[in-house]
Amino acid sequence: MVVYSFSQINLYNQCPKKYQFRYIDGLEREVETSPDLILWTSVHGALERLYQQISILNTPIKADVLWKFHELWNNSIAEAWEKLIYKWDQHEDDYLRRWEKYLAAYYDKYSPFKDTTVVATESLMNFSLDKDQTSENKQFRWIIDRLDKDADGNFIINDYKTNKKLPPEGDDEYREQLTLYAYWVQQKYGKYLKNIKARILYLHFDITDEWEISQESMDAIVLKYTSAINKIENSRFDYNMGVKDAFPTNQNAFCKYCEYQNVCPLWQHLNIEDEIVNGWALWEVTIKKLIDQYAEYAKKATEATKEKDAIKDILISYAQEKWLEQLFGDNYKVSVTKTYNYSAKDIEDFKKFLQEKGLIDEAVDIPYYKINALVKNEKLSQQETQTYLDKKDSWRLTPWKKD
Repeated sequence: MVVYSFSQINLYNQCPKKYQFRYIDGLEREVETSPDLILWTSVHGALERLYQQISILNTPIKADVLWKFHELWNNSIAEAWEKLIYKWDQHEDDYLRRWEKYLAAYYDKYSPFKDTTVVATESLMNFSLDKDQTSENKQFRWIIDRLDKDADGNFIINDYKTNKKLPPEGDDEYREQLTLYAYWVQQKYGKYLKNIKARILYLHFDITDEWEISQESMDAIVLKYTSAINKIENSRFDYNMGVKDAFPTNQNAFCKYCEYQNVCPLWQHLNIEDEIVNGWALWEVTIKKLIDQYAEYAKKATEATKEKDAIKDILISYAQEKWLEQLFGDNYKVSVTKTYNYSAKDIEDFKKFLQEKGLIDEAVDIPYYKINALVKNEKLSQQETQTYLDKKDSWRLTPWKKD
């Protein structure tokens, strides 16, 4: 049985091939231990202990919260010392100074915590997205930072964010995440709750994003992630049946940091030594040289096509203005021919019409050139052509060597 999480589904959306390497093939990867990750676990741990104590009516003082943070931080730093990578000239003191301030500000803002009734902290959610909660299909697992209940009987899902970037307007990933949490809350505590709210606490900015989760939005998100899991399951089935590209590559900005570049079809060639191949008319030539030559030719061809199309437009306009059907240069002549391209106004109506007329076999795929042939060969009347097809001018220039 496959159990899914947000990170798995987001990874598949980022790059299906990367998902295959990690979760299907089980390829090992070197996990970088960063101060930011240690910071995240230390802050969550300190706040978890704070609210665990509050739930038993024993509110710690601010110094205790900061002490717990330092304990968790120091233990993790000591364990990962040689693997730690600090970026942008930051040091341990930079992290500690910031987060002592943030946690102290958080404590002052919500103290004395009398309005908080804690239902659970760091609670493991394990549930099915199927309506039948006893089903083992579409299993989902994650950890909820904190679940509260207010005086009005509303359940509040809290999620701490320690990153230094706010999501831009329109980026609903976090909101979707908490909305799916609400589905679990509804299944687990439905008989106790009135409404479900969500609260994202951006600790770095002292900003809180809070909203009420409607049944409509919850149903929409459950459907979205059910569809995402179905897509992954279909890819898994195809892969097990021997379809090599069941998990396609998706080149994007994350490729730069991907740990699977050495086996990824998009980047694996970087690890292969240059090879000499039989270039036929080009004799023996290296692959790298052929790649560069092809790219140069393609670039020139693209530029030539743009110039040719621009010249074509000018010549067509000139021939139309002068009512000419052939133009002459010093070395070549060009015939100017006007034709028409036809396209179906409504493809399904047109298919039905062709079926009734007995012509569907002549235009089964209905590409434009087959539609043109039906008109040219007078298989359609003028009235039928006007009813089902759109007509567009098309010009063709044919160059000839002058006699």
